[in-house]
Amino acid sequence: MDKSFLSDPDIIAASRKFICIRLLSYENKEEAAFLKTFNVGRNGDVENTVFCILSPDAKHRLSRASRGTNQVYGNPKNMAKNMAEVTLQYPGVAAEVEKISAVPYVADLRLALNVAGCDKQPLVIFNPAANGDALELEKKISAIAWSSEFLGKFIYVKVRDQKELELVNGAEKESQILVVQPDNFGLKGEVLFQTAEVSTLQLKETLSQGLGKGKWPELSFWNHVQQGHQKGVFWQTKLPVTDKQELSARERARAKNSSK
Repeated sequence: MDKSFLSDPDIIAASRKFICIRLLSYENKEEAAFLKTFNVGRNGDVENTVFCILSPDAKHRLSRASRGTNQVYGNPKNMAKNMAEVTLQYPGVAAEVEKISAVPYVADLRLALNVAGCDKQPLVIFNPAANGDALELEKKISAIAWSSEFLGKFIYVKVRDQKELELVNGAEKESQILVVQPDNFGLKGEVLFQTAEVSTLQLKETLSQGLGKGKWPELSFWNHVQQGHQKGVFWQTKLPVTDKQELSARERARAKNSSK
């Protein structure tokens, strides 16, 4: 889906006028309950993927709900056209003062590593417990995250418990900002660059250094799956999987892992 739709230049341009949300599906009880209301599957349970465009209050559907963009639009051109039409209905309100946009954090480090691994992007970890003025640093991170230089190039997460950093090889607890390379399966990470400095200049240098050091192996989907089976990799969701196709695929993977 991402290669044919979400990476399309026209859709990327149109998305700047939307709030784009990646819900947690089988990782969050409340969000799973919300996704279930769209009823896109035959059995009424939560599917592995759900897509819909909603009104600003999230009470009205502005597109058909389905498992993915292809089922709704057929091709990226149709989707970009509809998004342009929606923005005419909801032009937004011009801000009277310049506001700092929220940093697009993933819920926790465990999940952020997995998202970064899937998206093949470096992960920026904000560790406010290290020291310093956390609120001021977060404002600097926000300004950098939404700048044209770094927009869309990282996944972000705020560490709330420093024990989470045990998932990252080379992480120093005194570092306030870490740029991390997730492993191929998004289970652990390796520090690319980290700093305890909080100046805007140092933050930009840290992100630039991390971006330059990242390495992303070119693997086809099936080669990636095969390597996962060979290494016994298995992602355990917090909630039971109810998508029948996804459940069958997971059970096959679990059976292969247990036979070794």
